[in-house]
Amino acid sequence: MNGEGAGMISKAAWLLQEGRVVRISDVMYYVKGRKNRHIVRVEGDKLTCTCPGFKERGVCSHVIAVSTLIKLEGRRELLDELLRARIERELRAYMKRA
Repeated sequence: MNGEGAGMISKAAWLLQEGRVVRISDVMYYVKGRKNRHIVRVEGDKLTCTCPGFKERGVCSHVIAVSTLIKLEGRRELLDELLRARIERELRAYMKRA
């Protein structure tokens, strides 16, 4: 795998770990990156993203993250645990600033 592909996978893992992928409906997901926000759509067995990287390459970290999430949806406990951990981290950071 080239560096670009490994980078996309690493970023997708980060997006999931940080709870930055939100299911809006069965066919739409909201992905909040470090700087931008994108919509990933499920169109049959294909996923599309609104980001420039997807338009250039036909694949991006957002699509990889959503694809992974869809495959993990049967493992709701894991996702709930990751989201809970993120919320706890954000609350601790907020309390330190307050």
